[in-house]
Order: sequence, then C-alpha cells, then structure tokens
Amino acid sequence: MSLTRYGYANAINGFFEFPTENARRVLPSGMEPVEVHHGSSVLAVTVFHFDESEVGEYGEVVYAVLVPPFVEDGRLPKGAFYPYQVATTTKAARQHAMERWHLPHWMDDVETELEPSADGKSLTARAKAEGTLALEMTITDHSWDEVSHLYQSFQQDDDGKYMCNILFEGEKSEHEEETGRIKLHDHPFNKGIMISEVFEQPFREMWMRKGHQLFDPLRTL
Repeated sequence: MSLTRYGYANAINGFFEFPTENARRVLPSGMEPVEVHHGSSVLAVTVFHFDESEVGEYGEVVYAVLVPPFVEDGRLPKGAFYPYQVATTTKAARQHAMERWHLPHWMDDVETELEPSADGKSLTARAKAEGTLALEMTITDHSWDEVSHLYQSFQQDDDGKYMCNILFEGEKSEHEEETGRIKLHDHPFNKGIMISEVFEQPFREMWMRKGHQLFDPLRTL
C-alpha cells in the first residue's frame, strides 16, 4: 500500500500535564506513558481542519497519551502517541480511520470550529458532542518554520497491536511559553479524564498550517 495523504489548513496541539495514574487507566496493559516528572504524564489534545483527504473535508479531535517511540534505522521520532479517543465531523472520516488505522472513535459526529483571534496570533478550537460543548482550547503562535517531522502512532484493538509512522510537513510554530489554555467540560466526551487534575496551561504548544500528513502503511506488532 502506498502512503496515505491528508492535507490540513490548520492543526493545533497542546501538551498538558495530568496524573500518570490517569494515563495508565486509558492505556492498554503493557504500554507505559512518558512522564514529564515523577507521577505526571502528558495528555496531548489535537484539533485538525483537514481540507484534503480520500473522504473529503472534515474536522477531527484527538485525545492521546505520550508514549516512548520505536526507534529504528537511526530515525528518532519527535514524539509517539497512543490515541485513546478520536472524533470526527463526518461518518465517512470516522469509518475510514477505524478501518484503515484501527483508531478508537467517539461513534457520533461532533461539531468543531477553529476561530482565529483578531490579531491572528492565536487559534481557539471548540468541539461539541451530543449538541453541547465538550472542549475549548486556545493555542498561540511564536516563530514559524517550514518543517518535515516524523511522529509515531500506536493502536490496539481486539484484532491486534499496530504502529504507523506519520510525517508532518508544513508551516509550524512550536514553543513552551505557556500562553495557551484548555477547558474540558463535564461531558461524557471527557469520561476518561479526571478534569480537575489536568493542567489548564500547556507546557508545549504546536500550531501547524498549510501542510499535510503522510502516513506509512499500518504495521502489525
């Protein structure tokens, strides 16, 4: 199978500290989270606006835990993730991701929006599930560079364990200024998270625009 390409207009991501105990509850047995310091792991929240894909334009929300990468051939990924919940704005996108990538999904369409600030220096994402607001996240910009960065995603379901390499290319702003924020609402969408124990400010913020993801074929572990 050839590479799978997804083009995005915008993608924002925040790394938030939350208890390792909580991280372990959403990870499968045998997989350990990466700790920022003892007892504190990383909740990665990403919101995409895809404007190019095999299944058309759609929005996507990903909740993931940062995990150790798999290093081979001298390629060190910038990060590795275990996505434990993915939500999309269309049924076609959801079915595509479940069938091809074995990703766990919120099984109804969600609503997403990405609203830029008046000065264009920040982007606020909102996600509604079951008609009510579940997530609000603001990510701010810094300096911009053209990048080509390797990441990894690990998945597991009843049929097996999987991994894929993902190349992100496009314009990227990344910093640790702690100027963004997240608000997780009391909502079934956030049932895997102890909301009161998630840090509201991200210790790392990423904003990518006018780029694409290139997925290698899924590998069975």
